[in-house]
Amino acid sequence: MKISAAILTSCLAASATAFDKWQPWGKRDYSCLNVYQGIPDSATLTPGQTVHLRFNREPTSHCADPLAKYPADKYSIFLYNNPVRNRDVIDFDQSIKIATGVDGSSGAIDVKIPAHIPKVKDGDVWYLRVGTELPTAPQMPSLFHAAGPFTIRA
Repeated sequence: MKISAAILTSCLAASATAFDKWQPWGKRDYSCLNVYQGIPDSATLTPGQTVHLRFNREPTSHCADPLAKYPADKYSIFLYNNPVRNRDVIDFDQSIKIATGVDGSSGAIDVKIPAHIPKVKDGDVWYLRVGTELPTAPQMPSLFHAAGPFTIRA
């Protein structure tokens, strides 16, 4: 019986610490971007690889109301290594800016994984976050989509 209790306790601890990419990463942050082409979960990428992202603000299973009546600001794209929720804040081992000031009206962008990835503890836990803000909406919410986890390996 003690072994079963130990296994159950370790499973509960692992599930409690698992990162939920759909949860808000900040205040008034909603997973309302629909990235329908990009990086599949558990993929392996290489430094310098180009990723084709296609996205829109259509309703998703994570966000029924994409706040479509409000115009979006420019988009930004970042890589995050090993994000972990710490109460209401996301901590991470490394953050890399891929692009900022991206015009989202085309619904597509090609992004390049940086050729030089900094040394990290765990290269198997990367997320790519596409985000924008709605500056004219009440309380200026931000919208995002997080792809991952995936591996970056040379």
